[in-house]
Amino acid sequence: MTPVSAPTPPSLLRAVSLVPNLARGRPAFQSSIYPSPKNPVAERAVDGNCGGDFYTSLCVHTKYDYCPWWYVDLGDQYDISAVVVKNREDCCGDRLKGAQIHVGDSVDANGQCSFLCGTITDNSLGSISTIHCNGRKGRYVSVSIPGRAEFLQICEVEVYGVKCPTPSSDSLPPYSFASAFSET
Repeated sequence: MTPVSAPTPPSLLRAVSLVPNLARGRPAFQSSIYPSPKNPVAERAVDGNCGGDFYTSLCVHTKYDYCPWWYVDLGDQYDISAVVVKNREDCCGDRLKGAQIHVGDSVDANGQCSFLCGTITDNSLGSISTIHCNGRKGRYVSVSIPGRAEFLQICEVEVYGVKCPTPSSDSLPPYSFASAFSET
C-alpha cells in the first residue's frame, strides 16, 4: 500500500500575497547611503522588486554605520500582522543577522523605541524572513541593527496588515465644550 501524503499548505508569503503590501511605494528613509552608482536609497526596499542581487535588483545599502537603520512611513496607523524582509543573495548575507523589526507611531530613535516585533536570525544568502507582529498598531515599520557597526542591506520589505478603524462622528457620544463645564 502506497502512503498518501497530505497536500502542503501554502507558504505565508503566498497566503499574504492575497492582501496588498502596505509598504510598496511608500516613503522610506535610512541612516546613510552607501556611495555607489546603483544609488541604493531607502525607496529601493519598497519598489516591488524582490530580486536579491545588489547589482541588478537595486537593494538598500547604508554606509558602515553604528546601529544602522531603515524605516517606511505607511501614511496611516495599521494593525500589522507580518513584516517580510528579503536579504541580499549575491554577497554578505551575515550582515542582516540580528536586525530588529519595530512597529510604532513614532520614529524617535529611528523607530528603535517602538514595539519590537522580532529579530532576523536567518542570515543565509537570499533568505526571506517573516516576522510576525500579531496585530501591533503602528504607522512606521523599521529595520535596525542594534549594538554594532554594520552595513545594512535589504533587498525588499513587505508589510501586511489592516487599517486601524477610526471612530466616525456618528459613533461618538454627543459632546460640547459648554457641557464639559456645566454643573449638574
